[in-house]
Amino acid sequence: MTAYVIGEEEVILGFALAGVAGAAPTHREAALRDFAAATERSDFLVLVTEVVAEWIADEIRAAVLSGKMVQVIPGVRPAREQGPDSQTLLLSALGVKL
Repeated sequence: MTAYVIGEEEVILGFALAGVAGAAPTHREAALRDFAAATERSDFLVLVTEVVAEWIADEIRAAVLSGKMVQVIPGVRPAREQGPDSQTLLLSALGVKL
């Protein structure tokens, strides 16, 4: 099995140092094109960074459900700001402080 990375340029360069090929799309259409090309091959494990995964979430879901090997990985930049988790919100709403 061969890995293939789709994500930010810094991630692609880092994986290239380990001999893993990839693509660095800058918009949704390029990400769709790169993802479609990568998932056509049955011997690829496709790694997609969180930022790119937000652009093509439906396509990733469909590929996983069809049996393709796709994994979302952290990128250089967070996909979105991480807010408090649900337990923290619940305790705050109840007025409980730990």
